[in-house]
Amino acid sequence: MLDSIIDIQSIRQELPGITDHIYLNAATFGPLPRCVSQAMQEWLQKECANGRLGMETYATMAGLYAEARSHCAQLLHADTNEIALTENTGEGLNIVCNGFNWQPGDEVILTNHEHISVLSLLHHIRDRYQVNLRVADLGLGERPAKETIGELITPRTRLIVLSHVTFTNGAILDVQAVAQLAHQSDICVLVDGAQSAGAIPVDVKKLGIDFYAFPMQKWLCGPDGTGALYVRRESLERLHPTYVGWCLLKFEPEWKWSFHDSAQRFELGARQTAAVAGQIASFRWLEETITYNRIFERTCSLSSYAYNALREIEGLTVITPQPGTSGLLTFVLDGYDAEVAAQRLQKEHDIYVRMVHEYNAIRISTGFYNTEQEIDRLAQVLRSWRQKRA
Repeated sequence: MLDSIIDIQSIRQELPGITDHIYLNAATFGPLPRCVSQAMQEWLQKECANGRLGMETYATMAGLYAEARSHCAQLLHADTNEIALTENTGEGLNIVCNGFNWQPGDEVILTNHEHISVLSLLHHIRDRYQVNLRVADLGLGERPAKETIGELITPRTRLIVLSHVTFTNGAILDVQAVAQLAHQSDICVLVDGAQSAGAIPVDVKKLGIDFYAFPMQKWLCGPDGTGALYVRRESLERLHPTYVGWCLLKFEPEWKWSFHDSAQRFELGARQTAAVAGQIASFRWLEETITYNRIFERTCSLSSYAYNALREIEGLTVITPQPGTSGLLTFVLDGYDAEVAAQRLQKEHDIYVRMVHEYNAIRISTGFYNTEQEIDRLAQVLRSWRQKRA
C-alpha cells in the first residue's frame, strides 16, 4: 500500500477539499491540490501586475503549452508531437468525430457503456451526415469487446468509439484487441480516456489506438478547462481540422502557411494560460511527489478494499466486472432509489458518491488520497441502513 511508502496524511493536507469530507467521487471531479491553485493565482497576478505586452508574452505562453504537452505525452507514453491540448474530453472527441470526411451510409460503432458526451456527439454526426450508428451490447462489461464489436463491422465501418474504462461500472475494455481487429480493415479507433487517464497505466503505443481523449479535472486533480487529445502520428492525415486559427498554423517565408506537422494542428488558439499553469503544477506534483506507479497501485488497491468491505452487506450487489482493476466500483442496493441514497449519504453523512441512472446504482471512485477508514465508514452506514430495514 502507498501508506507504507509515503505519508498519506501529508498528501491529504495538500488537498484541502477532502479533509472535511469523505470524497469518493474522483471520477466526476478530483480534488484540487494547493500547488495548482497557487500556480494559477501566480500566473494571473503576473499578468495583472506586468501586463500582457510584446512578443515575450507569446513566447512565455508557448513555453507553457509545450511543457503541458510534454507532461501529457509522458502520462500516455506518447510522443509530444502527437499531443494536442484541449479544454476537456468532449473537445477531443469532437475534434476526431468532426474531422472525418463522412459520406452517407458510413458507419460508426460504439458500445452501450458510453457517456452522454459520446452519445450526443455521435447522434449529431448521424443526423448531420446520414451516418449509421451500431451499438455493441457488452452487457455489464463482461462480454469481450473484440468479439462483440467485431460482429458489427462491415465494409462501411470507418470509426470505432469506446471507453478505456467505462464510467458506468469501471469495466476495463480491451481496446488493444479492438484496435488490432479494426486496423485489419483500416478502421480508426477513438478511445474515451476520461476514467482511465490518471487512474490506471496507459500506454497508447502498446494499445495501438488512433486517438485518445482525456481530461485533467478527474483522476489527475487538475483544473477545469484542461485536457488533451492523442493523435497517432500515422493517423494524423485521417482528420481535417474543423476550426482553423493561427495557433494551428506554421508560417514560412513570404507569409506562406500550412498546418503543423503535429497534433498541434488541432489547437485552435491561445488557451486560458492560468489553467495551463495549473495543469503543469498538477502534473509535476503527481510525477515528483507521488509518482504514477504508486498512484495506480493505491487507486486499484483501495477499490479492492472497498469491494471486500461492501460485498458482504445484505442486499448489496456489486455490478463491476473484475473489481479492483480500476478505480471505479458500482453497486445496487436492493429497495433503494440510487439518487435518493446518494443524496442521503451526502447530506446526512458527508459522504460524496455518484449515482448511475442506467442501473439505478451507486458508484464510488477511490482516488490515491482516500483512506481505508473512509471506506469503512461508508460500509458502516450502508450496513446500518440494511439493519434498520430488517
